[in-house]
Amino acid sequence: MPRTVLLLALTLVALTAAPQSLGAQVSSGTVPADSVKVALDVFGLTPAGIQMNGRFSSGNTKVSKGDTLKGPLVVIGGSAEVYGTVAGDVFALWGDVVVHQGAEVYGSASAYRGRVIVDGGRVRGTMEAWPAAVATAARTDAPPLTRMRALQLGTGWTAMLVVIGILVLVLLSANLEATARVLEQDFGRAFFVGVLGQLGFLPALLLLCVALVLTIVGILLVPFALVAAPVAFAGFVTLGWLAIALVTGRAVLRAHRDGSSRAEALRGLTLGVVLLMMPWILVAALQGSGTASIGARIIALAITWAAGTAGLGAALLSRGGAGRRKDADRPQPPMQSWQTPTPVAGVAAARRPIPARPGATPQ
Repeated sequence: MPRTVLLLALTLVALTAAPQSLGAQVSSGTVPADSVKVALDVFGLTPAGIQMNGRFSSGNTKVSKGDTLKGPLVVIGGSAEVYGTVAGDVFALWGDVVVHQGAEVYGSASAYRGRVIVDGGRVRGTMEAWPAAVATAARTDAPPLTRMRALQLGTGWTAMLVVIGILVLVLLSANLEATARVLEQDFGRAFFVGVLGQLGFLPALLLLCVALVLTIVGILLVPFALVAAPVAFAGFVTLGWLAIALVTGRAVLRAHRDGSSRAEALRGLTLGVVLLMMPWILVAALQGSGTASIGARIIALAITWAAGTAGLGAALLSRGGAGRRKDADRPQPPMQSWQTPTPVAGVAAARRPIPARPGATPQ
């Protein structure tokens, strides 16, 4: 009985007056005393302990910036807006706990019939809300992308692609050259095959999974196929895009494939990557300029898609560069002395000399 009387007394005090050191108070309505008891029991709070070591507050309560509040803070019928420091726990009953930018709560932050919102501040303890239907929210507003940040991202992607191109040139030089050769010979065909490859990838993957499911051993390979197929597809796209960059750089440098050194290929590949990424650098430079930025982004997307599509088609036609490389490495039959090489057909079959009969007079 005495505990009930104490609880009712403390509730009435909390709902009629609040500490002035916390800032302006705005009452949000009367909360029944029995409901307050239920809310306190949820978090295991005792009115006597809070009254001695912390404080009650009614309505919306603000801990101003630069202020430090010791002990737990319990706000009833309003939200606890923390801009300063609370050296303890913060509880909000029928309200939110909002920890703003620069604020810090050394204890936990809990809400009954409300939310816990971290708006740039810091809560060192736990964060919880009750009941479970009320989610604990962490609000982090991402800063807008600035022009300098966009330029940093664009140059970073360019540098990363240059590094990837160098690795491919060192490890898979023959495959890259074979894919680039397909682009130089028939760009239109490579582009058409690339479009077909994009449209047919998912249906082909689905058919592969269905075919694997038909056998007991194949069922075990379905997860592997679901992972390996996208990775292989991404590898073909990357190889084809780098081949497009190599062809573009060589065209600008007017370097020929035959007889070119590794250094010339490296220069061509680097220049090609930079040229293909220039539209995105322009988009970054126009960040936040409205219509001009949108138009530059559409152009950059179109160029990137066209380059990736043609490169994918070339990689598929050359089977990742392996098919054309095998054809180039296949030994050719030795040319006979009576054959004459021509610049168009390679070797023209001249009339083979007929040995003279014994005793015949040479013509």
